[in-house]
Amino acid sequence: MSDEQGSAPAGNPAATAPAWYAPEGLDPTTTGQLGELVKAKGWKGPADALLSYQNLEKVFGADKAGRTILAPKSDDDADGWNAVYNRLGRPESADKYGLPVPEGDDGSFAQAAAPVLHELGLTTKQAKGLAEWWNKASSTRIEAADEAFSKQSETEYAALKGEWGAAAAQNEELAKRAVLKFGKEAGLDEASFDSLERAIGTAKVMKLFHAIGSKFGEADFVGSDTPSGGALSPAQAKNKVASLFADKEFMGRYMHQDQRVRQSAIEEMMALNRMANPGVTEE
Repeated sequence: MSDEQGSAPAGNPAATAPAWYAPEGLDPTTTGQLGELVKAKGWKGPADALLSYQNLEKVFGADKAGRTILAPKSDDDADGWNAVYNRLGRPESADKYGLPVPEGDDGSFAQAAAPVLHELGLTTKQAKGLAEWWNKASSTRIEAADEAFSKQSETEYAALKGEWGAAAAQNEELAKRAVLKFGKEAGLDEASFDSLERAIGTAKVMKLFHAIGSKFGEADFVGSDTPSGGALSPAQAKNKVASLFADKEFMGRYMHQDQRVRQSAIEEMMALNRMANPGVTEE
């Protein structure tokens, strides 16, 4: 009678030969472990074990040695996933990514993104590729937004000049003076002014500072409702024309028999009409 542990030699039934997988002198613990493996695999002898090894090497050959990866047990297997990420090329810490930062950027976004990319298991190559794509996409969006804002600003500026008419140049100058004088006092630097302009629009910003300048001692530069006080916007000029027609003193001069007296009133009215109708050409 024989089994995996060997057969009893003749003349000594109590003795047994060592199993084929457990030569003499092998540690009993190792022998036990090998016995469990042999039993689990169903190997009947050395040939079965060698054949199994040959099949294994076809899948995980010598050229793949040390490069195998074990799949995590589940989505919650944090240690398993970390082993996979590290094996694939994730750096040992987030600060090792060396993410590219666009010129002029303070790098705060890259610093904030690196720990997230590390937690998600991205390799250094993947993280840098994603950062480069993001930087390029962001730059494209910024350029498009700047171009759109520039066109909108030009449109608003042209419309405002038409609204201000003959008073456009001096109103714009007054707005600039207000920006320099009161904007500086309010701590409004170039970046803040640009943000304000983008938020409310070019025309509204110019009107805002023109109004500020007009109310703080600049009325002698612009703002008088008479032609001698400076150019008027079309709306101001039309209001002035209406008020002069209701002014008895002016109408007396306008209708005066003396040509010299009447001429000054006529010229004043013509100047107002030109400002009230900037698009009309006199014949």
